[in-house]
Amino acid sequence: MSVPREGVGHRVREFLHRLWVKVVEDDVLFMAGAVAFNLLVAIIPLTILGIGVTGYVLSAQVADPEGATVALVQSLVPQGAGQVNVATVVRRITSEVLANRSGFTLFGAAFFVWLATRLVGTLRVVLRETFDIGQSRSILRGKLFDIQVVVLGVLLMTVNLGTTITLGAAVRFGGDFLGIGGPVVGLAERIFGQALALASVWALFVVVYRYLPARRIPWRTAIVAATFSAVGHEALKVGFSWYAIEVADYTSTWGNLATVAVLFFWIYYEALVFILGGEVAQVYTMRKAAKVQAAAARERVS
Repeated sequence: MSVPREGVGHRVREFLHRLWVKVVEDDVLFMAGAVAFNLLVAIIPLTILGIGVTGYVLSAQVADPEGATVALVQSLVPQGAGQVNVATVVRRITSEVLANRSGFTLFGAAFFVWLATRLVGTLRVVLRETFDIGQSRSILRGKLFDIQVVVLGVLLMTVNLGTTITLGAAVRFGGDFLGIGGPVVGLAERIFGQALALASVWALFVVVYRYLPARRIPWRTAIVAATFSAVGHEALKVGFSWYAIEVADYTSTWGNLATVAVLFFWIYYEALVFILGGEVAQVYTMRKAAKVQAAAARERVS
């Protein structure tokens, strides 16, 4: 006796129902608030630490390490206008840090790493709940693991920045070699920069989903989660950029305050998208496993 195939609409409704139940059970809104708060706490030490390290590395290889660092951060965050311009703030911080690199001591780096581990620890707890992982690391092992993650993240940022600069130079060299210049090369560089930024964020999400929990997450699950989160990140970035450039009123105090509030909401919804990416991937994986088990049970019965 053949079992009738489910329609697409039924599968979608079932998936959304399971997702909604899991989101409510895991209290996703509360977890997103915790991640957003710790991101705000860690973002300054992480930025200064990253700029300090990349400044040391790139100062001997790049004529303008400040501009290179700003370009990388600018590709990952929404654009602003008027007084609320993320790139302007990052450039100011970058200039001050690079100008005082001698004060960037080993003790200062260790202090910034310690502050940034708070965010990594929060992400570990969130992913433990999201992927329904029973085991967890002890307090000491968890802290040591968080320190390793922060150091590795800064090193990956430096490698990513160096790769971006190298590939960007290759694009310009190719344009000069082919005799293509002006707007064409500029457009190619912008498209290449956006594609590389999206690929970098996607790869970062894959690594975080895969390796941050105490138990390794399957590659398929990590890829589904990373794809959802990367697309959601780009959508939020475009949405905030549109508001900051087209809608926000910078002629009044209330307009600037509203834009800052929207920036905070952007951080919160970035955290929410990150958690939802894991929830979507977990529901997808569990549903697929249930279908495989059901098919195996039907085979045994038949």
